[in-house]
Amino acid sequence: MTDQQTIDIVRNENYPLKILQASGNNAQSIKISTELIKTITEIYKFIEPSHLKGKLLVFKRLTGNELMPRNQGIRIYNMDELTHYDNYKSIVIEVCDDNQLFLWSENVNMDDLIKDDNTIFYFYENNTECFYVKETKIDIPNSFRCASIYALHYHYLNEALEQYKQTKISTSSCSKFKECWNDSNRIFFKAAPEKNMQESLKEFLSSALRGVEVVREYNLNASKPVDIRVKWMEANKSALIELKWTGKSINDKGKIVSHADKRVVEGLIQLKEYMDMDCTDTPNIISKAYLVVIDGRRKNTKKSTKSINSEDGLFYETVDYKIPQENRYYERIKNFVPPCRMFAKPIIE
Repeated sequence: MTDQQTIDIVRNENYPLKILQASGNNAQSIKISTELIKTITEIYKFIEPSHLKGKLLVFKRLTGNELMPRNQGIRIYNMDELTHYDNYKSIVIEVCDDNQLFLWSENVNMDDLIKDDNTIFYFYENNTECFYVKETKIDIPNSFRCASIYALHYHYLNEALEQYKQTKISTSSCSKFKECWNDSNRIFFKAAPEKNMQESLKEFLSSALRGVEVVREYNLNASKPVDIRVKWMEANKSALIELKWTGKSINDKGKIVSHADKRVVEGLIQLKEYMDMDCTDTPNIISKAYLVVIDGRRKNTKKSTKSINSEDGLFYETVDYKIPQENRYYERIKNFVPPCRMFAKPIIE
């Protein structure tokens, strides 16, 4: 079973049937719940749930009368208007019969709202989501690496990066990445291997992800552009990816350049600057920051090293980098992802 098939099963896990039962077998609930789920999926193209600082309630009425005064709400004419609301503590959205949206973001008591018997509610808070029908809570299980099963863009990217790590970097099976090594035993990188690494990752993401534009050296009006930018065509979302390497590189003259923890910290600082620029340049686009680190660290190596044993070659396979607290932006910035370390194994003799 493919990952997409699994996701489709979870998304359609008898929620209409459960909602029908909770509604007292109101036949209209099937149609309403199906329309509501479809609209939630569209909303999440312009609101990233993992960025929300508060609660989101989306509802559709079983009857036509107003649950909340629409003249006190904000009428959403274009979906991209939703991008500006992820900083609010509470967002309530009504889906009307004509699929028009009304939004309220202040002074809303959600606990009172969900008691209404003629409404189907979808509720999200802090990576947890559920439906409410006649005060019956219907949990939505989520076994994926994403905030909501209805917002899968970054989930697909995370899965692609993990696949790239396991199938291309771990054993250097990518032809582009193979060109990064100075020696056949994969102990030292060539001098300045970044370009081949970037091209390798770009090619993989372009083939692994659907409906995206993947650009290498995307210009953010910086002195140096961000290494890779992924932009979803169907959604108001992007990812900025900075790629660094650690280990040792050696050129034809035998000069060694070594990178370790400090290089990762530099990458985080650089990526933070890029994200700040991106927020200024494209404030209407949701972005996440990714630092990908190709880890080629080896223990006990010197210029004359031609082969390596498992103890020295695999010593750093499970050793993470030491990052100062002030540079752990991913622990306090909602759109910063923890560094993705990809260990590249040597040939063991």
